[in-house]
Amino acid sequence: MARHYSALIGKAGEALVAAELLRRHVDVAVPTYDGGVDLIAYREHNFQHIVPIQVKAGSRNRFNFQKSWFRIDGLVLIHVWNVRTTPEFYIFASLDQVVEALGPRYAASPSWMNKGGYSVTDPGPEIVERMQPHRDKWERIIGRIPA
Repeated sequence: MARHYSALIGKAGEALVAAELLRRHVDVAVPTYDGGVDLIAYREHNFQHIVPIQVKAGSRNRFNFQKSWFRIDGLVLIHVWNVRTTPEFYIFASLDQVVEALGPRYAASPSWMNKGGYSVTDPGPEIVERMQPHRDKWERIIGRIPA
């Protein structure tokens, strides 16, 4: 049951991201196979400029970052917090932006440095504050796809 619920929250997060992009006049495609890309943003009939998007969604404030996600050229990572209530979108267009959000302490942790990942299930106020510069940064996607 918990796995099914988690999958539904993930799909709801993807739908919320797609809706936000559509509201901003950006077309969205859903790949048939999820090889690390949940959505593809583009402008109608212009496939020379696309943005692959990885969505991570949760019913509350939490995050998981993996360096390996950025192996996909041009990937944008979007964390959707509070999917069931008032969603918040945190948008990362580069690994450097993720490191900035992690802050020096967590970016230097063995988990991040040696294993390439870091997860927080209950971020404190300091972490939430570091996430704010990445909130609703839709221009990190829109700026890559000319109108």
